[in-house]
Amino acid sequence: MEPIVRGTAAEPAIVGPPREEAERAVDRCLGPFALALLERSAQPFVIVELSGALLRANRAFCELLGYEPGSLEGRTIVELTPERWHETTLDARRRILAEGRPLRYSKEYRHRDGRVVPVDLVADVLPDESGRPIALYSIITDLTDQTEAERALRASESRFRELFDEAPFGYHEIDRQGRITAVNRAECEMLGYTRDELLGRPIFERVDPSQRAAAERAVAEKLDGLRPLVPFERTYRRHDGRALIVTIRERLRLDDEGEVIGIRSTVQDITEQKLMEAALIASQRRAQALFDGIEDAVFVHDTDGHLLEANPAAARLLGYSRDELLRMKTFEIDAEDTAAGFRGRLERQLRDGHLSFEGRHRAKDGRVIPVEVNTSTIELGEQIAVLAVIRDVTERHALEETRRRFAEAQSANAEVLAEKNRMLRESEARYRKLTEATLDGVVVADADGRITLFNPAAERVFGYDAMEVLGRPLSLILLDADGFRGGADCDSCLDCARPASRLVGRTVELRGRRKDGHEFPLELSLNALIDGDDVQYVGSIRDLTERQRMRDMLIQSEKLASIGLLSAGVAHEINNPLAYVANNLAVLERDLRGIFELIDAYECARPAMAPEAAEAVGRVEADLDWAYVRGNTGRLLTRTREGVQRVASIVSTLRSMARTAPPDKERVPMAELVASALEMAQGQLRKSRIEVEVDAPADLVPVPCVANQITQVVLNLLINASQAIDELDRPEGGRIRIRIRDEADAQVVEVCDDGCGIDPDHLPRLYDPFFTTKPVGEGTGLGLAISHSIVTGHGGSIAVDSGPGRGTTFRLRLPARD
Repeated sequence: MEPIVRGTAAEPAIVGPPREEAERAVDRCLGPFALALLERSAQPFVIVELSGALLRANRAFCELLGYEPGSLEGRTIVELTPERWHETTLDARRRILAEGRPLRYSKEYRHRDGRVVPVDLVADVLPDESGRPIALYSIITDLTDQTEAERALRASESRFRELFDEAPFGYHEIDRQGRITAVNRAECEMLGYTRDELLGRPIFERVDPSQRAAAERAVAEKLDGLRPLVPFERTYRRHDGRALIVTIRERLRLDDEGEVIGIRSTVQDITEQKLMEAALIASQRRAQALFDGIEDAVFVHDTDGHLLEANPAAARLLGYSRDELLRMKTFEIDAEDTAAGFRGRLERQLRDGHLSFEGRHRAKDGRVIPVEVNTSTIELGEQIAVLAVIRDVTERHALEETRRRFAEAQSANAEVLAEKNRMLRESEARYRKLTEATLDGVVVADADGRITLFNPAAERVFGYDAMEVLGRPLSLILLDADGFRGGADCDSCLDCARPASRLVGRTVELRGRRKDGHEFPLELSLNALIDGDDVQYVGSIRDLTERQRMRDMLIQSEKLASIGLLSAGVAHEINNPLAYVANNLAVLERDLRGIFELIDAYECARPAMAPEAAEAVGRVEADLDWAYVRGNTGRLLTRTREGVQRVASIVSTLRSMARTAPPDKERVPMAELVASALEMAQGQLRKSRIEVEVDAPADLVPVPCVANQITQVVLNLLINASQAIDELDRPEGGRIRIRIRDEADAQVVEVCDDGCGIDPDHLPRLYDPFFTTKPVGEGTGLGLAISHSIVTGHGGSIAVDSGPGRGTTFRLRLPARD
C-alpha cells in the first residue's frame, strides 16, 4: 500500500504511512493496556499522523474542545487551530520531524463553540519498532485558567489582590536582587513553606542546586533586557526535599517611570505531567506488571480456543502452572455447560467486540468454580484474539445463600442475625470494588428509598451518571404496579421504600425507565443489609431487553417450524391430485388435437353431405359457437397448463420450507437470475406500464446459490413492486430500479419501486407467514415469508426501507463465498 500524502493550502503535504498501517503500528507500539490508560487519563492526549490528521484523541482532549469521543478522528490539527497559529503549528511539526526530539510550545485551539483555548504542548515523534517515525503525539495542558488570570492581573490591580491568594497556580514577585517580595498561598502550599518563610528570601534558594547558578544568570539577563521572557521549566525543591517540576511564565515589573524593578512569575506544577510522559515511555512494562499483578484471572485465547497467555491469578485459580495452561484449550478448563456455548459466544464476541456472561470453570483438582467473565476483542499483531477477565464468584454465590439463610433465621435468632450483619458489612466493604466492575447494575438505597450507590453497570443500564441519581428516590428508575411510580422526585420517599421491603429476598421482573424516558424490562434481585435501626436495600439489576427479544425470536421460530410442517403436509396432499390433473390435461391436449383434425376432415367432406345432415351440423355449430371454441380452446388449455405449473411451483416451495437438507448450490451470475425473473414477470409489468431499469456492472462475481430459489425471491419482489405501483392507479404507470453491486464479502441486490409504500405498523410482521394487507383472494401472505426463508437459508439477509407515499426498497445481501 502506498503512503498517504495529505495537504491543503494552509497545511503543506507531508508523506506518511497509510492511516491503517499507522494505526496498527501505534497499537503495536503502545499496546492495548497503555492505550486504555491514556484514554482514561485526565490529561488531554492526541496521536497525529505525520500528515497532520488525528489518529487517536482521548476523552480529555475531546472534552477540552467540546467534541464527542471518536468524532475528531480523521480531522487535522490545523483545522482545530485558529489561523494565526497555523504557521506555529506547522513549524513545530517540521522541527520535531527534523530534530527527532521533544518540543514544548504554546498555542491556541478553537473550541467547538468558537472560543479559543490556550494550551501548552509537549510533542514528540512516535517511532515504530525499527525507529521509523509513524506518528506524532502531544500531551496538552489547558492554559485557559492561567491566561484568564493573567488578563485579570493586567486589567485591575484590585482584582489581582482579590484573586492573588485564590489563584489555582503559584505566583510570586522578585526584586532586582532576586528576593521574593510577594507570594500567593498556592505557591506556599506547592513548596511547603509559610509566606513568612519565603518573603525576603532569594528565589534561587528554592531552585534545585543543579540549576541554581543558571537561574541566577537568567534572572540577571532578563532584568537587563538581554534575554526574552518565554515560558520555561525548572526544578524546585520543596521544604521536605522532594523535587517539584514547574512551568514558569514571567512578566517584568515596572515602576511609574517604566524602569524594570523586578519580575512577576506564575508557577504551575507539572510534576504529574512529567510522570505521565515517563509513563508513556514505560507503558509496556507497566502493562505487563498490571497483567501479572491483577487479582482477577486473565486469559488470552485465539478464535479456536487455544490459550495464548494467562496471568498468575489464572494459574492460582485453576491450580495449573502457566506452561500447562498455554498447552490447553478453553474447553479443557470450561465445565461442560460452559464449553458447549463457546461457538455462540465467539460469534457474538466478534460481532460486538465485547461480551459479559457467567459460566463455570473446572480446576485441576476437579472442582467446579462459578465465574463471571468479561471479554474484549483485541489484536495481537495480525491475529484476532479474545481477552477474558475472570472473577471467581464462589464467595458471592455463598454470600447470596447466606443472605437467604439470614432472612429465614431473622425472627428466631437476633444475636446470630446481628453477627451475620456485621460479617455482611465487612464483606460489602471488601467487595465495593467488585460492584464497580460487575456486569450487573448494583443500586443501593437507604430505608427512605433514596439512592446511595449507583455502580457503572447501572449507569450503562439506565443512562444516568451516578451524581445525577444519588439522593433521589427509586421511583426515578423503577416502575411497578405496586410502587416505584413516576419519574420525578416524590413528596414522600417512604412510598418508594415500602415496595422495596416487600421484594427483599426475591428475584422479580419489573419495568425500568432510562434517562431518555424509554421503559424496558429488567430483573431485580433485592436484599437488605441491617445494622441496628439502619437498613440498606441492595438491588442487583439485569437488563432483560435482550432476553425478551430472544424469547420473541424463539416463539417466532417455533411458529415457523409448525407452519413448515403444516406446509409439508398440505403440499404432499395437493401434489398427488395435482399430478392427476397435469397428466389428464396432457392427454386432453393430445386428444383434442386429434379431434380437431377429425373435424377438419369432416368440414372438407361437408359439400358431399346430404342437405339434411349439413343443416343439422350447421345448427350444432351455431349453438356451440364453433368459431369461438375453435379459436380459443388452445389458449384456454395453455393458460390451464400454466395455472397447474404455478400451483406445482407453490407446492414445491411449501415443501422446501420443511426440507431439512439444503439443495445443491452453484455459482451463478446474479444478473442472469434477475433477467430470468424479469422475463417471467414481463407480462404483468407490461400490462401495468412499468418501466424497469437494471444497473448491473459487467465485472460482478458469480454468487453461490440455488438458482431457481433466488429467481423466485426476485420474482416475488417484482410482483409485489408492480402491485404497489398498481395501487396508485397512475395513468403513466411507474418505475422499478434494480441495482446489483459487490460489497465486502457479499453481493447486494436492491429492488426499488415508486409505489404506495408500506405502513410502518406493518413492517415488524412483514415476513410472518400468511400475513398480507391485500384483499381476500389476492394474496396468500407467503411470498415474503418464503423469500425470507430462502435468503436466510443461503446465509444472507433481507431488509426493507419504506414509508407511505415514498416507495419501497428491498435489499438482498447474499454471501459471495461458500
